[in-house]
Amino acid sequence: MVRSFLVSILFLSFYQLSAQDPSESALDDVISIQFNNVSIVSSLRQLDRLSGVNFSYNSNIIPRDVKIAKAYRDAPIRTILTEILSEANLYFREVGSTVIILKRIYSERKVTGQVVDIKTRAPLHYVNVFIERSTLGAATDSEGNFEIDDIPDIGFNLVVSYVGYKTKVIPFNYKHDVENSKYIIEMEIDPVVLESIQVFGKAPKRFKRADRQLLKRFRREFLGRSNNAKQCRIVNPEVLNFEYLDDNDNYRVTADDILYVENRALGYRIGYLLEEFRFQNGLKLNIGSAKFQELETKSRKKYQKWEMERERAYNGSAQHFLNAMINNSLEEQGFELNLVQYDSVTSEYTTPLNPPPANEILTLEKTDKEYLYTLHATSDVEVTYKGEYEASAYKKLYRSTSKSGNYKYTDKKVRTSISLTDGQSLSSYQVFGLDVTDVDLFQKSIIFFINYDTPVGYPGQFKNPRDVLFGGWWRWGAFSDWLPLNYKPD
Repeated sequence: MVRSFLVSILFLSFYQLSAQDPSESALDDVISIQFNNVSIVSSLRQLDRLSGVNFSYNSNIIPRDVKIAKAYRDAPIRTILTEILSEANLYFREVGSTVIILKRIYSERKVTGQVVDIKTRAPLHYVNVFIERSTLGAATDSEGNFEIDDIPDIGFNLVVSYVGYKTKVIPFNYKHDVENSKYIIEMEIDPVVLESIQVFGKAPKRFKRADRQLLKRFRREFLGRSNNAKQCRIVNPEVLNFEYLDDNDNYRVTADDILYVENRALGYRIGYLLEEFRFQNGLKLNIGSAKFQELETKSRKKYQKWEMERERAYNGSAQHFLNAMINNSLEEQGFELNLVQYDSVTSEYTTPLNPPPANEILTLEKTDKEYLYTLHATSDVEVTYKGEYEASAYKKLYRSTSKSGNYKYTDKKVRTSISLTDGQSLSSYQVFGLDVTDVDLFQKSIIFFINYDTPVGYPGQFKNPRDVLFGGWWRWGAFSDWLPLNYKPD
């Protein structure tokens, strides 16, 4: 009874607050103020002192080179705030008594076009057209036309996919003029894919015993082994083709059509154009393009759970790491770097206990294209994320004693120092008689570089996935931890 009464009071209070006249907002108060060539942050402080409005923002999104030199007389705070924030591509939202400053990610850019057969010029309908690894996309109509709105002010790849045709990837850089332009996209028939459709399309595909074994392995390596992977399901495995590469159980996987994965842990249905998945000598290569679609739920609690798990998956991920590199905030975001080098004596990959500074291990150089950089590495790199610990299941599977008495980092025999919760650093568990499951270890991942100079785009992505391979924690989560590139944590 008491609980029902309290809930009623809370509900009525909430209703009264939400029903307040928006004209009562403090932002509608009129003030006079002058900004003498000051930064955005200083401008907000002046407004705070003069008006008492409470501002909240992440300092990383505030550009330091924007200066405000304006004077206002008897102007609404809302107008002043809108104008000074627009100078820095920022905007605001009013939440209760707090004004939250946000960065504009989307613009009014849109891409329109038509998809046609390159020979017959006939329009192709129901073609998948999407921005690579994002939630943005559309299908062509009966005339082959499509339109994608709200494209981010960044470079992107436009992916065009249709059964029986060769997939097309069209790069757009940040300054690419897409307004008032209708793109004609010509699609070419893929004889190999078309033949396989004609041969196998009449009856459901039946896996051989060897293929069923590879499918089981593929699910584990492709989706990952994390808790998220347990809630992932490959919807249409029949589109997959398996091939053994040698007698050492190395294998390769391709797909005849879009591979669909439902990720119930993060709340996405993902259409994946799998170009090639290769597992060789303990490492894996995964090349393809992903289109994300949010799963629907009527449960507010379920959606909040997805939001929480998405943020957890983002923190410490390769995407998070590259964004921190671009924003020059590795240390603030909780990342540490170390060298990974091959030790010919012990036949192990090792890392020094006293690594050089991060800027001597990895450097990022701007290119002549907006939001495109070149990542320069001096060796393979270990990335430690100090915001989360490794899971017990991961430690049991990958952490063990190696030949030299130090612990094995992964199945590639990588060993490094141990970061404990109290900041101590050890080179061996045996020194203090610690068992691997008793130690809280920060998440450690390894980047094996095929090319030590590789392009990186913003938001955080390796533009050429064939240039790098991942080991350690990033391999553990794998596809089940993937997020759209336009995802941003709160």
